[in-house]
Amino acid sequence: MSSRGRRRAPARHAKPRSISSLIGPLTVVAVLVLGGSAATGTTGFANANSGSETAASKSVSGVTRILPNTPGAIRTTRTVTAVKKVAVTSKIIHSAEVERGTKLLRSKGTKGTVKYVYQVRVLQGKQIAKTLVSKKVLNKGKPAVYIVGTGKPVALTLDAKAAAAGTGTPEGNMKFAQVYIAKKYDWNQTQYGCLVSLWDRESHWRHTARNRGSGAYGIPQAMPGDKMSKFGADWQTNPITQIKWGANYIEKRYNTPCGALEHSNSTGWY
Repeated sequence: MSSRGRRRAPARHAKPRSISSLIGPLTVVAVLVLGGSAATGTTGFANANSGSETAASKSVSGVTRILPNTPGAIRTTRTVTAVKKVAVTSKIIHSAEVERGTKLLRSKGTKGTVKYVYQVRVLQGKQIAKTLVSKKVLNKGKPAVYIVGTGKPVALTLDAKAAAAGTGTPEGNMKFAQVYIAKKYDWNQTQYGCLVSLWDRESHWRHTARNRGSGAYGIPQAMPGDKMSKFGADWQTNPITQIKWGANYIEKRYNTPCGALEHSNSTGWY
């Protein structure tokens, strides 16, 4: 058969390219567009938040993930207010009416209160700084008052009759009380000092003192005042009657003037 008459064999076609060979270049282009590295195969998303101070990182299988705003890793500043008690202070009163070496509580003190405002800085849940912003006294409180004796033990030379003649003034009333309680109850100078403090607080040793609110009357502030009539019908005008009633009341209820003073200090009455 001649060459012209022969049928030409079909041409061999090139082998089709695989899909993977086409994807490879596309991947490179995509990586370059997104700002990554074709050599490492990483993309720009991994470092998107790497410049944030409040972000925390966590490593999982060698891949870095950014956790947004993890609580405790944030630096914060807050205001803290605190109200604190102030210790009771003391006030000393020296008295020659009280025997030397004796210290008596005349009135209890009260604690004061102060308000403090602080600015506190916290980092990762821990306090790193504390600054005082303001301080305000809410209550000054009151000092405890003590009577300290400076007097020497002395023998009473004044008898009851002579002391009674000098009553009518606070000083004369006190002198009679000193003699009377020593003779009647054998109360010493320290007990007399307690009585001075107690009745000075109640009436300032005035036998006409009257409490308009409660009706208490006289040197011992008997309530009502006519209780003192057991020691004399002249209870309204006679300091001797009032002192005798008051000493008897103290002895039966508190044993001694110092016992009555202690109760008065703690409760405000006796």
